[in-house]
Amino acid sequence: MIVVTAFIKAKEGNGEDLEHVIKKYAPQFLQDEGCIEYRVHRRLDDSNAFFFYEKYASEEALKAHSTSPHFKEMGAAMRPYVEGKPQINMYREL
Repeated sequence: MIVVTAFIKAKEGNGEDLEHVIKKYAPQFLQDEGCIEYRVHRRLDDSNAFFFYEKYASEEALKAHSTSPHFKEMGAAMRPYVEGKPQINMYREL
């Protein structure tokens, strides 16, 4: 299993817009073959901070996710609202 975590920060005043984009696209990822879990959280003490937790059956499933049309569409839709680069980490389950 492969786990991906990502921290994304919305530009000041754009948290609601970013949340709207995430809610539009995130359910589609759960339909992808090999996507076991896809959850997004918003920090309690910073409404512009988002945490993504994703779990995939294999590296192949993760690659399919990251090259899917809806992944690319979501990235383009999020871009105007995101501050800086996302902090992404990948792990292999023990």
